[in-house]
Amino acid sequence: MISAITSALSGLTNATKQVETAAQNIAEGGGGDEGRIIEDVVDIKLAETAYKANIETIRTANELSEELLKIFDERV
Repeated sequence: MISAITSALSGLTNATKQVETAAQNIAEGGGGDEGRIIEDVVDIKLAETAYKANIETIRTANELSEELLKIFDERV
């Protein structure tokens, strides 16, 4: 479970960096390249999806941990 959470946290960090980079590119005007701005918006949407998936991984790992603790508590 710890590795799942560690992996999810790493994914959250990567998604955050992706958004920061894309937002900076957009703020700078994409070098006047409309295509680059579109790519940055797509990158932000991809990062959003990755962020949601990683959050769900953490939630699932938490639920599994709670269930394992319940099972352990019942048997001890």
